[in-house]
Amino acid sequence: MHDNPLSDMTIHGKHPFPNDIEELLRRVDELSGPDRYPLGYHWPFSPQEFDWEEGKDLDEARKLLNNLIEMLEVGRGDEVLIDPRTGKPLASKS
Repeated sequence: MHDNPLSDMTIHGKHPFPNDIEELLRRVDELSGPDRYPLGYHWPFSPQEFDWEEGKDLDEARKLLNNLIEMLEVGRGDEVLIDPRTGKPLASKS
């Protein structure tokens, strides 16, 4: 089943991304806290995952994902993760 490359990876066990990008995405997933779904409905980089699946803009993917990992490692990330109801960062004041 092909849905979104993120759900293909996390739910269906597929490997749609280059290995290093998949490793970064899995690290993001490992660092997600309670009520935070960075590879699901809090995903901040949509629709870039489709480009990454095709091998496009991988340097940008590495930069974005490493930055998100650094934030998550110190208990941050809400300024990047998206509230699906508002389309704004979870930490947004409005």
